[in-house]
Amino acid sequence: MAWIMGDSFLDMANELLESEVGIFTSINGEKTILDQLVNDIKGFGSNAVNLRVKSARVSSLIIVSDEEFEPVDKIIAGKLLNEALEASIPILCINWGMYLFNSFFGGSDPILIKDYHLHNSENFKHPVFISPGGKLSYTIGGSGWVTIPSDHKFGLTHKELSSELISTIYSEDRILHGIELPGKNWVVGVQWQVHKIDNNPKGFDNLLRYVSEIP
Repeated sequence: MAWIMGDSFLDMANELLESEVGIFTSINGEKTILDQLVNDIKGFGSNAVNLRVKSARVSSLIIVSDEEFEPVDKIIAGKLLNEALEASIPILCINWGMYLFNSFFGGSDPILIKDYHLHNSENFKHPVFISPGGKLSYTIGGSGWVTIPSDHKFGLTHKELSSELISTIYSEDRILHGIELPGKNWVVGVQWQVHKIDNNPKGFDNLLRYVSEIP
């Protein structure tokens, strides 16, 4: 069944239960991101479903975009987040998906980074600190300082962070790169492009592996 705005979201929600990784990205399509994620997820032995064009029973949810979501997309993504939370399935929000995740829980919009030229070096990488004890640290398999890909003009600080979320990865300039929902459910957001596995440090592919291997 194609999922369009006229469809009943209840029908979609009832199917949001098991078997595949659901992906929702911006209305602009971002085919490169989608294709990369589909390939990555297949590499981990699972199937991926584009929730913009097809509803399906899924075992986990990914919300991702390299650009800000359009208002209509924010509404759809909010509904997906709500139903995924009710179903207690893992949720991974990437880049602008992380900002949407924060807004969903009452946080503020991301800010334009004043020192953008410092935050993004020529090779688009910089160090961040991974706090021990969080879901991201546990899944990645380590904590401490590590260098990650970075190519973004916007970001979150603790001022914009929702009071319902916690930050577990951040850089020296206090920009947040990883946030989580406290509790037993695996619900996280990351700023960097997780889908570009080859550009990420060792162990960071475990984030996609985790959402792909949920039975």
